[in-house]
Amino acid sequence: FHSLVLCTLLLLCFGLCTSQPVTERGLTSKLIKAVKSVLYRGKATIFDPVTEGGSQGACGQYSNKHSRIAAMNAHDYGDMNKKSHWCGKKIEITYKGKKTRATVTDACPGCDKGCLDLTQAVWGDLESDFGIGIIDVTWKLIED
Repeated sequence: FHSLVLCTLLLLCFGLCTSQPVTERGLTSKLIKAVKSVLYRGKATIFDPVTEGGSQGACGQYSNKHSRIAAMNAHDYGDMNKKSHWCGKKIEITYKGKKTRATVTDACPGCDKGCLDLTQAVWGDLESDFGIGIIDVTWKLIED
């Protein structure tokens, strides 16, 4: 009798449990969102692409101090002799509650891990004092 009850319970349990592919449960999209929501921390400095490194950035685009771009630190950028997977990506940068967006179009060989070099156009959204020269920021990848 006990084995009949046990078998019945097991069949009921298996009948109630259904499996779904990972994508149907949303795990793939959750993982992608988690990767995109990684929050980086570092320093931000200000630069003029034309006079500091040349108007053509490491990603190939031409820029000036009015461009809404950021130069990525060497650690996150990767191989400085190649176009990075960061090229063309949009990031959101936060400083003291203020947020702005920029496109990664350049590399900053002298910047430490997590740090960014910002044009005046981007810097001005975060800090009105251009003389400070360095601020603590957080930043993350965003959707276009």
